[in-house]
Amino acid sequence: MVTPKRRSAIDLVVIMLTATVGLMLLLSVVGVFVLRFTHPEVDTSRAGETVANIVTTIVGALVGFIGGRATGRYEATNGKT
Repeated sequence: MVTPKRRSAIDLVVIMLTATVGLMLLLSVVGVFVLRFTHPEVDTSRAGETVANIVTTIVGALVGFIGGRATGRYEATNGKT
């Protein structure tokens, strides 16, 4: 049996945020595909650009958050691992 890890509140918030954004992006992409196949005359290029911009922003935010946590942990332990 797998025992659950004890996670901090901020870890849970990041996991929930990532899952929520991932689900919304998935639904958005599926919606664009459905629109593209059901109404091929509609221009979906702006929707694709918007999804790409959201992905870039979220990935940048998560990388920054992880980098900040690593730096904070490094400084809190005075460089000891």
